[in-house]
Amino acid sequence: MIEVEIKAKINEDELENIKKILKDLGFEKKEVKEQVDIYFNGIDRDFAKTDEALRIRKENNLWFITYKGPKIDKISKTREEIEVKIENGYKMEKILEKLGFKKVPPIRKIREIYKKGDIEVSIDNVDGVGLYLELEKTIKDEKEKDTTLNLLMNILKSLNISSDRLERKSYLELLHKRGC
Repeated sequence: MIEVEIKAKINEDELENIKKILKDLGFEKKEVKEQVDIYFNGIDRDFAKTDEALRIRKENNLWFITYKGPKIDKISKTREEIEVKIENGYKMEKILEKLGFKKVPPIRKIREIYKKGDIEVSIDNVDGVGLYLELEKTIKDEKEKDTTLNLLMNILKSLNISSDRLERKSYLELLHKRGC
């Protein structure tokens, strides 16, 4: 599966207008949840240099392990994503550490999720980083990427957010950039 994703920095004073426009566009608020992401660096390579990610995510009482491949374009955060639900994140964390993976400090965010069909829009309040808007859609074939990216960019435009506010860095990269 390929996750086509764009992310933009937003401000507190825009939130209510963004939520209103999302509703007008037919998006429904689905849930608000806390997510804690524990990232690991590779044994044989530096994931920051290869643009990959390996993480364990705790979401309420659910756990997931996710691999994200390198971004496949220069505009968005589109990349291969493989995610599996796991029973016990603490044990998985220990397994990865025993294998030599290096844990980095966790990323915590409150995520407000809106959906319309197979498009998900998230408003993320990330500790130490701030507010961001993420738009994403999962596709099966890379041939669908450009059409899907255009669709997401049009939604972003409808939300009165210009493309010069797009952010390709992960929350982990943004946090490190701030020196946290």
